[in-house]
Amino acid sequence: MNLPYYTYGILMTLAFIVGVLLYLNNCKKLNMNKLSFWELGTVVPFFGVIGARIAYILIFPEQFDGLRDYLALHEGGFVFYGGFFAVIATLFFYTKIKRYPFGVLCDFMAPSLALGHSIGRIGCYINDCCYGAKTDIIKIYQIKGETFYRHPTQLYESFALFIAAFFINHLLKKEYTREKVTCGFVACCYLCFYSIFRFLIEYLRDDNRGGFYTFLHLSPSQVISLFILFITVIIIATIKKIK
Repeated sequence: MNLPYYTYGILMTLAFIVGVLLYLNNCKKLNMNKLSFWELGTVVPFFGVIGARIAYILIFPEQFDGLRDYLALHEGGFVFYGGFFAVIATLFFYTKIKRYPFGVLCDFMAPSLALGHSIGRIGCYINDCCYGAKTDIIKIYQIKGETFYRHPTQLYESFALFIAAFFINHLLKKEYTREKVTCGFVACCYLCFYSIFRFLIEYLRDDNRGGFYTFLHLSPSQVISLFILFITVIIIATIKKIK
């Protein structure tokens, strides 16, 4: 019996598992009280997937004909920033209920997010979404049915996020072994990096960017990236000043 399998879904599951293991390992090594694994492991991916899917549906409504299309998660169709904002909101309320420092949780989840996102982008590469523009420079990526090559922007982002995960994880260990910790600094550093990288990589993307465009022809993701960069720089300046 040949059972169907979906590479995108398998990689997303792998991304979640690897991210959780890194989070638990960091909590153990840095002697940090961790929140319930089962609660976080249920709440975060659930609302993350919902947020990422809703954002995709709102940006690309023409791709959906009914309930079946809305629920076909195994076929892909997620917007990272949609899932990101959903998870941030969820964690904020969750930490308020648990009376746990929101900044600390974000710091410890930042390396996991970067690493998981890196694996997830490989799924995008295999699924032929989030693809790049035509190129004659790097001849490794073609979409089925096309006779020309494209920038493998999914792999560019996967590699950049993998490197970022390494450095953010190092920064986490360095920050939380100090006598006085700046809560939220690690997470903000990751967001600064990703917002800048995402803004730039959008210029190489050639898939349907969806939604509105500004007078500078910025995509929705670029506008969001600028907003996140602005907010995180203010937060970093504020918390460092307070420290």
